[in-house]
Amino acid sequence: MNTNVSVSSSSPRSQVTVSNVPQVITVSKAGSGSTNLSNLNDVNTTTATDGAVLQYDSATGTWIAENILEKSGLQINCGNF
Repeated sequence: MNTNVSVSSSSPRSQVTVSNVPQVITVSKAGSGSTNLSNLNDVNTTTATDGAVLQYDSATGTWIAENILEKSGLQINCGNF
């Protein structure tokens, strides 16, 4: 849904368009961030293998690439089906 509102001294006008057509949203990269995990100071990728996900390790304050998700207290909410 797109909404345009114009306010003038004589009378306010508004235009609302409802459409089921997907909108393209472009997100531009702000700044000069890293494009490689190995360049980040708080990511440990020494154990990274294909399919690994990043898990935060509060003891070391780093992100660790893990293939097995068995950390204590880990909860994964998969939604309702």
